[in-house]
Amino acid sequence: MKKVLSCCLLALVCFGTVHAGTVSQWNLPDGKMFTLSYEDKQHVLIELGKGHKIIVNGAKNHLLTRQGGQLIAMDLAQVGGALQAFGGRMMQKSQQRLNDLKGSKVQFKKTKRIERIGGYRGEVYEVYLKSPKGDEQHEIVVSKHPDILAMQEIFLEMSKRASKVAPSNHGLGTMNYFSKQAKSVGIGGVLRYGSDLVLRQVEKKTLRPETFQLPQGVMLISMPVFPSMVR
Repeated sequence: MKKVLSCCLLALVCFGTVHAGTVSQWNLPDGKMFTLSYEDKQHVLIELGKGHKIIVNGAKNHLLTRQGGQLIAMDLAQVGGALQAFGGRMMQKSQQRLNDLKGSKVQFKKTKRIERIGGYRGEVYEVYLKSPKGDEQHEIVVSKHPDILAMQEIFLEMSKRASKVAPSNHGLGTMNYFSKQAKSVGIGGVLRYGSDLVLRQVEKKTLRPETFQLPQGVMLISMPVFPSMVR
């Protein structure tokens, strides 16, 4: 018996420590999607597609991408400043949209409809926005399931850490905004926002520490090569 236990301990040392985590996939318009993996607020990975990733490991926050055959990583704060300096058209458009939303008065009206999204039961709400730019009506589906509430907290944390980068991705910017609004009125975490953002699936799985670490051979730089890399 002791020999069996010793072998198990040795295997753990050899293969590295693994931790319980959550991996969720989200559908975006035009067939695009992104993946959110996390253990807690200090260990988060967002895969944006085309090799672009946002990695959070404790106080460190990096955007990881590939330029040619070279992996490069940039501090999120520097990326945000660089994007503002370049003044990318999409960045400006997305940020303007978020600015308009922030100035709006939001009202939620519960419907009698129920939808099951990504394996979770959700309640459908109509969302009314009133702003100087005009009135809008949208639809969201929310859930109070602990898994969804936990993911909502991760998105809100990411909105703080990547405030200047996330708006350049319509899906993340939208999720951040409506997660905050839904939380403020206590209706739950967002499963779907219109057809712009829809939870695809959630999987509980073990995640290795290297999931939240920069890979070997990555080059740390202080300025992005192209501002389009986070679009």
